[in-house]
Amino acid sequence: MVDRQTLLDQLLEALQTAPVPPEPLGTILESPGDSSGAFPVSESGTAFDPYQMVAEWTALRQEMKQQGKLLQNSQTLLQQALTNLQSEQEQAQQAQAATQNQSLAQANQSQKSLLKDLLTIVDALDQASTYWRSQLTPLAPSPVPAEKSLPVWKRWLLGSSADSSVSHGAQEILASNQQGIDLIRRSLLDLLRQRQVIPLEAQGKPFNPQSMYAIGRQINPDFAENTVIQEVVKGYLWGDEILRESQVIVAGRSEA
Repeated sequence: MVDRQTLLDQLLEALQTAPVPPEPLGTILESPGDSSGAFPVSESGTAFDPYQMVAEWTALRQEMKQQGKLLQNSQTLLQQALTNLQSEQEQAQQAQAATQNQSLAQANQSQKSLLKDLLTIVDALDQASTYWRSQLTPLAPSPVPAEKSLPVWKRWLLGSSADSSVSHGAQEILASNQQGIDLIRRSLLDLLRQRQVIPLEAQGKPFNPQSMYAIGRQINPDFAENTVIQEVVKGYLWGDEILRESQVIVAGRSEA
């Protein structure tokens, strides 16, 4: 065991001598005053081994490389997961938009079908109004010439007074029926107008194949060729869309 005096002498000798540059790690370091070739000993009593340090540094470097690869792989997987999630969200949005469009299309088609059914009721009311008007016209009172007019008592004796009262009563009934039908018809047309259903004007207009359907052609010198001379079924416009075409008869060219 080295005593204190020996350690003090070695310290003084080391201070008096010039510092020696460190030798490469491949050579064996010799401690001063020791020719046994052993590595210096640290304060903890463990010998310093440069090969172990190099091995540990190499292992640490290798581990850092592996950790870097793992981190890169994790980043790649995370990016792929984010890309897949974004793609799924876009597909979900597209599916939701397609479902909404399909629902709107179905609702639009149902509403269109309902409006067409209401138009058939309007057609029936138009026919009923025309019929009652035709029945009411013959019952309208005609002017009686002064020379043919008879006193009231003579008309009563001849029975003309009874006929007149019956005719007047029938006229009132027919007029009341026509007014009731016209009231229902106007109410229904107002309801359709609130739904943006507007009748098309075709009578006397040039034939338009986009909004009209010709069901016949008639020679009429009072109208120019391809002019609508009769509107058989009225057409209607729903917003910017043709809800129903007008069925018309157009004027044709004369044989001459």
